Amino acid sequence: MKHLRTIFLPLAAAAALLSSCQQATYPLFFLTESDTAEAGASFNILYNGVYYNRMPMLSLKHFSKFRSFLNDDGSYGVVLYTREEYRSRLYTQTLDNNGNKLLPVVNGIAMPPMLIDVPISDGKLVIWNGLNGYDLKMIGETVAPANPEIEEKRYRDEDPRPKREVPKDVKVKRDATGRMIPQLFSEE
Repeated sequence: MKHLRTIFLPLAAAAALLSSCQQATYPLFFLTESDTAEAGASFNILYNGVYYNRMPMLSLKHFSKFRSFLNDDGSYGVVLYTREEYRSRLYTQTLDNNGNKLLPVVNGIAMPPMLIDVPISDGKLVIWNGLNGYDLKMIGETVAPANPEIEEKRYRDEDPRPKREVPKDVKVKRDATGRMIPQLFSEE
């Protein structure tokens, strides 16, 4: 038993060290509209009266590169290019959810939802507005920019996205078993 402990402890320490070295990706993901609210808190998230599946369709790790653009309101939008191995997943998910909404969520803040009117076959997903320079910088740490010389000019370290507080007048929604259904909010 003593030999097992002398082998196990160094391995456990090495595993803990390696897992702490991994960098977490910036929390950016896409949620699809849920067909029903019956699943309650286990599988749904509520945003502006619409239920979305809690399991993301895609997250930042599923993209290979991005390109940003400036909007009239001063915020940025971004085009995300899906990795080759996930393009069929994007196509199938958008085909299955045709007519439903797709909700981009960036660092816990919901962006304007998009209507899925056609299956996405080119592998590009767009967040049309609401991003700032800090978001672009954090996306650039996981996903390669399509034009690095343009993207670097848009990065700003001193402008982090503030954590959104729950509005005071929000009524808590509960499922049939009494569990609270999580809700997302926009910056407005």
